[in-house]
Amino acid sequence: MSDSGVGPSVCILTPTGRGAVAVVRVWGPGALEAADAAFRPAYGKNLAATPPRRPRFGRLGAGLGDEVVAVVLDGEPGGVEIQCHGGSAAVAMVVDALIERGARAVEPSSFLDASTPSLIEAAAWRDLAGAGTLRTAEILLEQAQGALDREVDALLAGIAAEDPQTKSRLDALMERGRVGLRLVEGWRVVIAGRPNVGKSRLLNAMAGYSRAIVSPTPGTTRDAVTIRTAFDGWPVELVDTAGVREADDLVERFGVERALRERARADLTLHVVDRSQPLEDADRTGSTDGPTLIVASKADLPAAWSPTEAFGPSPIVVVSAETGTGLDELDSAIARTLVPHPPDPGAAVPFRAEHRDALAAARDALEAGDAQAAVQALRALRRRP
Repeated sequence: MSDSGVGPSVCILTPTGRGAVAVVRVWGPGALEAADAAFRPAYGKNLAATPPRRPRFGRLGAGLGDEVVAVVLDGEPGGVEIQCHGGSAAVAMVVDALIERGARAVEPSSFLDASTPSLIEAAAWRDLAGAGTLRTAEILLEQAQGALDREVDALLAGIAAEDPQTKSRLDALMERGRVGLRLVEGWRVVIAGRPNVGKSRLLNAMAGYSRAIVSPTPGTTRDAVTIRTAFDGWPVELVDTAGVREADDLVERFGVERALRERARADLTLHVVDRSQPLEDADRTGSTDGPTLIVASKADLPAAWSPTEAFGPSPIVVVSAETGTGLDELDSAIARTLVPHPPDPGAAVPFRAEHRDALAAARDALEAGDAQAAVQALRALRRRP
Protein backbone atom coordinates (compact mmCIF):
# COMPACT_ATOMS: atom_id res chain seq x y z
CA MET A 1 0.00 0.00 0.00
CA SER A 2 1.44 3.32 -1.07
CA ASP A 3 1.31 6.50 1.02
CA SER A 4 1.90 8.73 -1.97
CA GLY A 5 -1.79 9.39 -2.53
CA VAL A 6 -1.56 8.11 -6.13
CA GLY A 7 -4.12 5.39 -6.73
CA PRO A 8 -7.53 4.66 -5.29
CA SER A 9 -8.69 5.63 -1.81
CA VAL A 10 -11.17 3.72 0.32
CA CYS A 11 -13.18 4.78 3.36
CA ILE A 12 -16.10 3.59 5.43
CA LEU A 13 -18.85 6.19 5.19
CA THR A 14 -20.88 4.75 8.07
CA PRO A 15 -19.52 3.89 11.54
CA THR A 16 -19.42 0.12 11.80
CA GLY A 17 -21.43 -2.01 14.16
CA ARG A 18 -24.23 0.53 14.64
CA GLY A 19 -26.36 0.46 11.52
CA ALA A 20 -28.04 -2.35 9.63
CA VAL A 21 -26.13 -1.42 6.48
CA ALA A 22 -22.59 -0.15 6.01
CA VAL A 23 -21.39 1.81 3.00
CA VAL A 24 -17.81 1.63 1.73
CA ARG A 25 -16.61 3.97 -1.00
CA VAL A 26 -13.55 3.50 -3.19
CA TRP A 27 -12.60 6.29 -5.60
CA GLY A 28 -9.69 7.83 -7.42
CA PRO A 29 -7.35 6.48 -10.13
CA GLY A 30 -7.75 2.73 -10.44
CA ALA A 31 -10.80 2.53 -8.14
CA LEU A 32 -12.96 0.64 -10.62
CA GLU A 33 -10.16 -1.81 -11.38
CA ALA A 34 -9.56 -2.49 -7.67
CA ALA A 35 -13.25 -3.03 -6.94
CA ASP A 36 -13.68 -5.15 -10.06
CA ALA A 37 -10.81 -7.40 -9.03
CA ALA A 38 -12.29 -7.93 -5.56
CA PHE A 39 -15.95 -8.26 -6.55
CA ARG A 40 -17.49 -11.58 -7.59
CA PRO A 41 -20.85 -10.97 -9.31
CA ALA A 42 -23.70 -13.34 -8.58
CA TYR A 43 -24.41 -13.43 -12.30
CA GLY A 44 -23.74 -11.52 -15.49
CA LYS A 45 -21.04 -9.01 -16.30
CA ASN A 46 -18.25 -7.78 -14.08
CA LEU A 47 -18.26 -4.26 -12.64
CA ALA A 48 -16.11 -2.80 -15.40
CA ALA A 49 -18.81 -3.71 -17.94
CA THR A 50 -21.72 -2.49 -15.78
CA PRO A 51 -23.40 0.84 -16.62
CA PRO A 52 -23.14 3.53 -13.92
CA ARG A 53 -25.72 3.56 -11.12
CA ARG A 54 -26.94 0.05 -11.83
CA PRO A 55 -26.75 -2.02 -8.61
CA ARG A 56 -24.97 -5.37 -8.86
CA PHE A 57 -25.37 -8.14 -6.32
CA GLY A 58 -22.43 -10.37 -5.48
CA ARG A 59 -19.74 -11.17 -2.94
CA LEU A 60 -16.60 -9.40 -1.88
CA GLY A 61 -13.86 -10.38 0.55
CA ALA A 62 -11.68 -13.31 1.51
CA GLY A 63 -13.04 -16.84 1.24
CA LEU A 64 -16.74 -16.80 0.48
CA GLY A 65 -16.75 -13.10 1.31
CA ASP A 66 -19.75 -11.05 2.34
CA GLU A 67 -22.89 -10.49 0.31
CA VAL A 68 -22.73 -6.95 -1.05
CA VAL A 69 -24.36 -4.59 -3.51
CA ALA A 70 -21.87 -2.69 -5.68
CA VAL A 71 -22.72 0.41 -7.68
CA VAL A 72 -20.39 2.02 -10.23
CA LEU A 73 -20.68 5.81 -9.96
CA ASP A 74 -20.13 8.38 -12.66
CA GLY A 75 -19.28 12.05 -12.24
CA GLU A 76 -16.87 13.33 -9.62
CA PRO A 77 -15.26 11.68 -7.76
CA GLY A 78 -16.75 8.55 -9.32
CA GLY A 79 -15.52 5.19 -8.17
CA VAL A 80 -17.60 2.40 -6.67
CA GLU A 81 -19.99 2.35 -3.74
CA ILE A 82 -20.27 -0.94 -1.86
CA GLN A 83 -23.15 -1.66 0.50
CA CYS A 84 -22.61 -4.53 2.93
CA HIS A 85 -23.84 -5.78 6.28
CA GLY A 86 -23.21 -3.31 9.11
CA GLY A 87 -21.22 -5.60 11.39
CA SER A 88 -17.55 -4.81 12.02
CA ALA A 89 -16.27 -8.10 10.61
CA ALA A 90 -18.20 -7.74 7.35
CA VAL A 91 -17.01 -4.17 6.82
CA ALA A 92 -13.39 -5.04 7.61
CA MET A 93 -13.52 -7.89 5.09
CA VAL A 94 -14.62 -5.52 2.32
CA VAL A 95 -12.07 -2.82 3.17
CA ASP A 96 -9.21 -5.32 3.49
CA ALA A 97 -10.01 -6.79 0.08
CA LEU A 98 -9.78 -3.35 -1.51
CA ILE A 99 -6.56 -2.47 0.34
CA GLU A 100 -5.02 -5.72 -0.91
CA ARG A 101 -5.76 -4.50 -4.43
CA GLY A 102 -4.00 -1.19 -4.01
CA ALA A 103 -6.48 1.10 -2.30
CA ARG A 104 -5.36 3.46 0.45
CA ALA A 105 -7.52 3.75 3.59
CA VAL A 106 -8.53 7.32 4.50
CA GLU A 107 -10.91 8.93 6.98
CA PRO A 108 -14.51 9.41 5.79
CA SER A 109 -14.36 13.14 6.54
CA SER A 110 -11.81 13.58 3.76
CA PHE A 111 -14.23 12.08 1.28
CA LEU A 112 -17.32 13.93 2.48
CA ASP A 113 -15.64 17.31 2.69
CA ALA A 114 -13.94 17.01 -0.69
CA SER A 115 -16.59 15.25 -2.73
CA THR A 116 -20.04 16.09 -1.36
CA PRO A 117 -21.10 19.54 -2.55
CA SER A 118 -24.53 19.19 -0.97
CA LEU A 119 -25.24 19.57 2.72
CA ILE A 120 -28.17 17.20 2.26
CA GLU A 121 -26.06 14.36 0.91
CA ALA A 122 -23.34 14.83 3.53
CA ALA A 123 -25.97 14.81 6.31
CA ALA A 124 -27.56 11.66 4.90
CA TRP A 125 -24.23 9.83 4.90
CA ARG A 126 -23.70 10.78 8.52
CA ASP A 127 -27.24 9.89 9.63
CA LEU A 128 -26.98 6.54 7.91
CA ALA A 129 -24.80 5.43 10.82
CA GLY A 130 -27.79 5.61 13.14
CA ALA A 131 -30.23 3.75 10.93
CA GLY A 132 -31.25 0.72 12.94
CA THR A 133 -33.24 -1.08 10.24
CA LEU A 134 -32.67 -1.95 6.61
CA ARG A 135 -35.78 -0.01 5.59
CA THR A 136 -34.67 3.26 7.15
CA ALA A 137 -31.10 2.74 5.93
CA GLU A 138 -32.36 2.37 2.36
CA ILE A 139 -34.32 5.62 2.59
CA LEU A 140 -31.32 7.53 3.95
CA LEU A 141 -29.06 5.96 1.34
CA GLU A 142 -31.39 7.21 -1.39
CA GLN A 143 -31.09 10.74 0.04
CA ALA A 144 -27.30 10.37 0.19
CA GLN A 145 -27.40 9.45 -3.49
CA GLY A 146 -29.30 12.62 -4.38
CA ALA A 147 -33.04 11.90 -4.14
CA LEU A 148 -33.81 14.95 -1.99
CA ASP A 149 -31.39 17.15 -3.92
CA ARG A 150 -33.13 16.26 -7.19
CA GLU A 151 -36.52 17.10 -5.70
CA VAL A 152 -35.22 20.48 -4.53
CA ASP A 153 -33.98 21.09 -8.09
CA ALA A 154 -37.45 20.21 -9.40
CA LEU A 155 -39.05 22.64 -6.95
CA LEU A 156 -36.69 25.41 -7.98
CA ALA A 157 -37.49 24.73 -11.63
CA GLY A 158 -41.20 24.78 -10.82
CA ILE A 159 -40.91 28.16 -9.11
CA ALA A 160 -38.96 29.58 -12.05
CA ALA A 161 -41.61 28.30 -14.48
CA GLU A 162 -44.46 29.50 -12.23
CA ASP A 163 -45.83 25.96 -12.24
CA PRO A 164 -49.07 25.91 -10.22
CA GLN A 165 -48.29 22.35 -9.05
CA THR A 166 -45.19 23.47 -7.15
CA LYS A 167 -47.08 24.19 -3.92
CA SER A 168 -48.74 20.78 -3.86
CA ARG A 169 -45.43 19.12 -4.69
CA LEU A 170 -43.83 20.98 -1.79
CA ASP A 171 -46.68 19.94 0.50
CA ALA A 172 -46.18 16.29 -0.45
CA LEU A 173 -42.46 16.57 0.28
CA MET A 174 -43.14 18.11 3.69
CA GLU A 175 -45.59 15.32 4.48
CA ARG A 176 -42.90 12.70 3.76
CA GLY A 177 -40.73 14.60 6.22
CA ARG A 178 -43.02 13.36 9.00
CA VAL A 179 -41.48 9.95 8.36
CA GLY A 180 -38.01 11.26 7.54
CA LEU A 181 -37.55 12.95 10.90
CA ARG A 182 -38.05 9.56 12.60
CA LEU A 183 -35.65 7.49 10.51
CA VAL A 184 -32.96 7.54 13.20
CA GLU A 185 -34.74 8.29 16.47
CA GLY A 186 -37.81 6.19 15.67
CA TRP A 187 -41.29 6.36 17.16
CA ARG A 188 -42.40 5.95 20.76
CA VAL A 189 -45.15 3.44 21.51
CA VAL A 190 -46.42 3.12 25.07
CA ILE A 191 -48.19 0.07 26.48
CA ALA A 192 -50.78 1.29 29.00
CA GLY A 193 -53.79 0.05 30.93
CA ARG A 194 -54.94 -1.04 34.35
CA PRO A 195 -52.70 -3.26 36.51
CA ASN A 196 -52.51 -6.95 35.65
CA VAL A 197 -54.21 -6.77 32.26
CA GLY A 198 -51.20 -8.38 30.57
CA LYS A 199 -49.05 -5.40 29.59
CA SER A 200 -45.70 -6.90 30.57
CA ARG A 201 -46.51 -10.27 29.00
CA LEU A 202 -47.45 -8.43 25.82
CA LEU A 203 -44.15 -6.51 25.84
CA ASN A 204 -42.19 -9.73 26.28
CA ALA A 205 -44.14 -11.44 23.50
CA MET A 206 -43.60 -8.53 21.11
CA ALA A 207 -39.91 -8.31 21.99
CA GLY A 208 -39.39 -12.04 21.59
CA TYR A 209 -37.67 -12.37 24.96
CA SER A 210 -38.35 -11.71 28.65
CA ARG A 211 -37.57 -8.07 29.38
CA ALA A 212 -40.33 -7.03 31.78
CA ILE A 213 -41.15 -8.65 35.13
CA VAL A 214 -44.28 -10.78 34.92
CA SER A 215 -46.20 -11.46 38.13
CA PRO A 216 -49.78 -12.26 39.13
CA THR A 217 -49.58 -9.43 41.66
CA PRO A 218 -51.33 -6.28 40.33
CA GLY A 219 -49.08 -3.25 40.09
CA THR A 220 -45.79 -5.17 39.81
CA THR A 221 -44.38 -2.88 37.10
CA ARG A 222 -43.61 0.39 38.89
CA ASP A 223 -41.20 1.96 36.45
CA ALA A 224 -41.14 2.25 32.67
CA VAL A 225 -39.45 -0.65 30.88
CA THR A 226 -38.15 0.21 27.42
CA ILE A 227 -36.97 -1.87 24.47
CA ARG A 228 -35.89 -0.96 20.94
CA THR A 229 -37.62 -2.93 18.22
CA ALA A 230 -39.11 -2.44 14.76
CA PHE A 231 -42.47 -2.95 13.09
CA ASP A 232 -42.42 -3.51 9.34
CA GLY A 233 -38.96 -1.96 9.28
CA TRP A 234 -39.89 1.18 11.22
CA PRO A 235 -37.81 1.67 14.41
CA VAL A 236 -39.83 1.89 17.60
CA GLU A 237 -39.09 2.43 21.26
CA LEU A 238 -41.64 0.25 23.04
CA VAL A 239 -42.41 1.29 26.63
CA ASP A 240 -44.21 -0.80 29.25
CA THR A 241 -45.62 1.40 32.01
CA ALA A 242 -47.12 0.94 35.45
CA GLY A 243 -50.78 0.05 35.61
CA VAL A 244 -52.95 3.14 36.05
CA ARG A 245 -55.19 3.04 39.13
CA GLU A 246 -55.73 4.84 42.42
CA ALA A 247 -52.69 4.00 44.56
CA ASP A 248 -51.85 4.64 48.22
CA ASP A 249 -48.30 3.30 47.99
CA LEU A 250 -45.89 6.18 47.29
CA VAL A 251 -43.68 4.16 44.94
CA GLU A 252 -46.64 2.83 42.98
CA ARG A 253 -48.14 6.33 42.80
CA PHE A 254 -44.86 7.59 41.32
CA GLY A 255 -45.02 4.80 38.74
CA VAL A 256 -48.58 5.73 37.81
CA GLU A 257 -47.62 9.40 37.39
CA ARG A 258 -44.72 8.42 35.16
CA ALA A 259 -47.03 6.18 33.12
CA LEU A 260 -49.31 9.15 32.48
CA ARG A 261 -46.33 11.29 31.43
CA GLU A 262 -45.08 8.57 29.09
CA ARG A 263 -48.49 8.32 27.50
CA ALA A 264 -48.68 12.07 27.00
CA ARG A 265 -45.52 12.07 24.87
CA ALA A 266 -46.19 8.83 22.99
CA ASP A 267 -46.74 8.70 19.25
CA LEU A 268 -49.10 5.80 19.85
CA THR A 269 -50.58 4.13 22.92
CA LEU A 270 -51.47 0.45 23.06
CA HIS A 271 -54.33 0.50 25.55
CA VAL A 272 -54.44 -3.04 26.93
CA VAL A 273 -57.74 -4.38 28.26
CA ASP A 274 -58.21 -7.85 29.78
CA ARG A 275 -60.75 -9.63 27.59
CA SER A 276 -61.28 -12.35 30.20
CA GLN A 277 -62.52 -9.95 32.91
CA PRO A 278 -65.52 -7.59 33.07
CA LEU A 279 -64.73 -4.08 31.87
CA GLU A 280 -64.18 -1.25 34.32
CA ASP A 281 -64.61 2.47 33.75
CA ALA A 282 -60.81 2.92 33.46
CA ASP A 283 -60.77 0.48 30.55
CA ARG A 284 -63.04 2.73 28.51
CA THR A 285 -61.73 6.14 29.55
CA GLY A 286 -58.12 5.18 28.90
CA SER A 287 -58.90 4.39 25.29
CA THR A 288 -59.68 8.00 24.36
CA ASP A 289 -56.38 9.78 25.07
CA GLY A 290 -54.43 10.60 21.90
CA PRO A 291 -53.57 8.15 19.07
CA THR A 292 -54.58 4.78 20.50
CA LEU A 293 -54.93 1.14 19.52
CA ILE A 294 -57.06 -0.94 21.86
CA VAL A 295 -55.50 -4.34 22.55
CA ALA A 296 -57.83 -6.98 23.96
CA SER A 297 -55.47 -9.32 25.81
CA LYS A 298 -55.73 -12.91 27.06
CA ALA A 299 -57.57 -14.19 24.00
CA ASP A 300 -56.67 -17.73 25.11
CA LEU A 301 -59.14 -17.40 28.00
CA PRO A 302 -62.96 -17.31 27.82
CA ALA A 303 -64.15 -13.86 26.74
CA ALA A 304 -66.13 -11.70 29.18
CA TRP A 305 -67.18 -9.13 26.58
CA SER A 306 -67.41 -8.46 22.85
CA PRO A 307 -64.93 -5.95 21.34
CA THR A 308 -67.50 -4.32 19.05
CA GLU A 309 -70.11 -4.04 21.81
CA ALA A 310 -67.58 -2.61 24.26
CA PHE A 311 -65.69 -0.18 22.01
CA GLY A 312 -67.78 0.21 18.88
CA PRO A 313 -65.81 1.23 15.77
CA SER A 314 -62.57 2.02 17.65
CA PRO A 315 -59.48 0.17 16.30
CA ILE A 316 -59.04 -3.00 18.34
CA VAL A 317 -56.78 -6.04 18.06
CA VAL A 318 -57.43 -9.26 19.97
CA VAL A 319 -54.23 -10.99 21.12
CA SER A 320 -52.85 -13.67 23.37
CA ALA A 321 -49.32 -13.24 24.67
CA GLU A 322 -49.41 -16.90 25.74
CA THR A 323 -50.22 -18.44 22.34
CA GLY A 324 -49.12 -15.64 20.00
CA THR A 325 -52.60 -15.22 18.55
CA GLY A 326 -53.04 -11.78 16.99
CA LEU A 327 -49.43 -10.61 17.47
CA ASP A 328 -48.74 -10.40 13.72
CA GLU A 329 -51.95 -8.45 13.26
CA LEU A 330 -50.92 -6.12 16.09
CA ASP A 331 -47.48 -5.57 14.54
CA SER A 332 -49.10 -4.62 11.23
CA ALA A 333 -51.63 -2.33 12.91
CA ILE A 334 -48.85 -0.49 14.74
CA ALA A 335 -46.89 0.03 11.52
CA ARG A 336 -49.97 1.23 9.61
CA THR A 337 -50.89 3.66 12.38
CA LEU A 338 -47.41 5.15 12.73
CA VAL A 339 -46.71 5.31 8.97
CA PRO A 340 -50.01 5.26 7.06
CA HIS A 341 -48.34 6.40 3.83
CA PRO A 342 -44.78 4.99 3.50
CA PRO A 343 -42.53 6.79 1.00
CA ASP A 344 -42.22 5.08 -2.36
CA PRO A 345 -38.81 3.57 -3.19
CA GLY A 346 -36.49 6.30 -4.43
CA ALA A 347 -38.70 9.12 -3.14
CA ALA A 348 -37.24 12.33 -1.78
CA VAL A 349 -37.60 12.37 2.01
CA PRO A 350 -36.54 15.31 4.24
CA PHE A 351 -34.88 13.81 7.30
CA ARG A 352 -33.60 16.65 9.49
CA ALA A 353 -35.27 19.50 11.34
CA GLU A 354 -33.44 22.06 9.22
CA HIS A 355 -34.96 20.50 6.11
CA ARG A 356 -38.44 20.79 7.61
CA ASP A 357 -37.84 24.41 8.59
CA ALA A 358 -36.44 25.41 5.19
CA LEU A 359 -39.29 23.74 3.33
CA ALA A 360 -41.83 25.40 5.62
CA ALA A 361 -40.18 28.77 4.97
CA ALA A 362 -40.34 28.15 1.22
CA ARG A 363 -44.01 27.16 1.47
CA ASP A 364 -44.86 30.28 3.48
CA ALA A 365 -43.00 32.44 0.97
CA LEU A 366 -44.90 30.92 -1.96
CA GLU A 367 -48.17 31.44 -0.12
CA ALA A 368 -47.21 35.10 0.34
CA GLY A 369 -46.31 35.41 -3.34
CA ASP A 370 -42.59 35.91 -2.65
CA ALA A 371 -40.91 33.56 -5.13
CA GLN A 372 -37.44 34.98 -4.46
CA ALA A 373 -37.66 34.19 -0.74
CA ALA A 374 -38.86 30.68 -1.56
CA VAL A 375 -35.88 30.14 -3.84
CA GLN A 376 -33.48 31.39 -1.16
CA ALA A 377 -34.96 29.02 1.43
CA LEU A 378 -34.62 26.02 -0.88
CA ARG A 379 -31.08 26.89 -1.94
CA ALA A 380 -30.03 27.22 1.69
CA LEU A 381 -30.83 23.54 2.15
CA ARG A 382 -27.74 22.54 0.20
CA ARG A 383 -25.36 25.44 0.57
CA ARG A 384 -22.20 24.98 2.57
CA PRO A 385 -21.36 27.83 4.96
